[in-house]
Amino acid sequence: MKEFYQLKYIKAGVVIVMIMTTIMSCNTDDFLEKEPVTEITAENAFTREKDVLASLSAVYDPLQWQFVNGSHTFPQMFQSIRSDDEHSQQAAFWAIGANFDQFNTILPNNASVAGVWSKWYQGIARANFTIKLANEFPRFETEGIKDRIIGEAKFLRGLYYFELVRLFGGVPIFTEPVITTEDELFKPRSTVAQVYEQIEEDLRDAVQLLPRKGETDVWRATSGAALGILAKAHLYQKEYPEVVQYTEEIMTHGYALEENFGDNFKLNNEFGKESLFEINYVDGLVGGGFETPTPIQEGSGSWKFMFMFIDSYESFGNMLPRRSLVEFFDDSDTRKEATFILPGSRTFSPGLEARGWDPAPASFPFAIGNDAMSRKYFLTFEEVEGLLSPFQSPLNEKVLRYADVLLMHAEASLMGGGGDGANSFQQVIDRAYGPGNPAAPAYDLQGVKDERRRELATEGWNRFTDLVRWGDAKQALDAVGKTFTVDRDELLPIPSVEIAIYPPGMLQQNLGY
Repeated sequence: MKEFYQLKYIKAGVVIVMIMTTIMSCNTDDFLEKEPVTEITAENAFTREKDVLASLSAVYDPLQWQFVNGSHTFPQMFQSIRSDDEHSQQAAFWAIGANFDQFNTILPNNASVAGVWSKWYQGIARANFTIKLANEFPRFETEGIKDRIIGEAKFLRGLYYFELVRLFGGVPIFTEPVITTEDELFKPRSTVAQVYEQIEEDLRDAVQLLPRKGETDVWRATSGAALGILAKAHLYQKEYPEVVQYTEEIMTHGYALEENFGDNFKLNNEFGKESLFEINYVDGLVGGGFETPTPIQEGSGSWKFMFMFIDSYESFGNMLPRRSLVEFFDDSDTRKEATFILPGSRTFSPGLEARGWDPAPASFPFAIGNDAMSRKYFLTFEEVEGLLSPFQSPLNEKVLRYADVLLMHAEASLMGGGGDGANSFQQVIDRAYGPGNPAAPAYDLQGVKDERRRELATEGWNRFTDLVRWGDAKQALDAVGKTFTVDRDELLPIPSVEIAIYPPGMLQQNLGY
């Protein structure tokens, strides 16, 4: 049940409608006699506490956008397909996804690159507006609500800048909303270090302002979520003592691994004990699909993209795990069955036998020699048939799990950050392999790298940038037949449409593009 959705992810259109309603409700003669309003403030547009909460809900909204400005922006495109984990599969059908199978086809005019840039900056703009609004709003009635609103908005702004800096490097930093005709519209790129400084500042503030898990709505950002992204930001900067500090603080917040790894990805176990932050989806709030001219989705399109087209199961067969990824898992690793749908699997869907698939398909007819599908976003036939909109899955995406925290702690400890990283690593591998399994890797840097790949495979938030920060990208990508150019392909190009609207020479392109 998702009865709590009514306050979340309300569209920016709500804010705009409120502003327009305020203006249009004025008497025409009075309006013509007054000076034009050129500034949006708490006094002239927002009169109730719930209006400010609606503004905050709009800050969450871009997390759901898998389709922006006419192109897909699935996280798997930038992390999994661009890495050695997944293949786009349908080159003829999904040409823009196929661009991410190689690097020489990722160009500054790529629409999905422009879409993901726009997605995160729209979120940042909304966060900036909400922070200013909450600071100026004079009529809060609920105790502590102001701090919570500011804390959630700062968490999201920090998360959005973290995504931008990982994908693009140094980017322009905006921390004030554009609310008057005199505000600064364009800024040059900041350095990577400056972007991380802003991320850290936002997330440290969020840690202080936000409650712990269990003390607020399950879908909201918490201090634990802020600590998790803060730890990851330090990990990317190789600041290992800080990673240990923040991950060990998270360990006091009551998170724990699910006993069964696959339970993390079940529709009836969302916001479970292992979840620090996830994108909340619901089915049927809008009539269309996720591929709409404007980002109005409430449900996820992931299931539509990731599975084969059989019988009434009408999905597209894209974003598929590479054979080399499947083979990277030992058969005794319980995560293998929970990560992949393999030919002959009798847990593929309860409705297979009723549809004449007994046993399950002996092979999947994918053109790339692949013989697996991703299970983590899978819906059964029965769950799909129950959807109000066939394009809108209610299954959430996990952005940060406690297993990731334990692996960050293990890695930072190995790299000199202190702490008992061996214990953290052991928790992850014991769940995966069972205690005493000789197939489990040793606790060393390669073991941690391998376990990060297996643990987080196909979730779409880590693999490519993990390879880059380790310096392993070229070796890993050459191994799957990609041509990776060092000092170019670590980053996406700055979108040409953004460079074009900036004053000439202000927004510099990344090297090699």
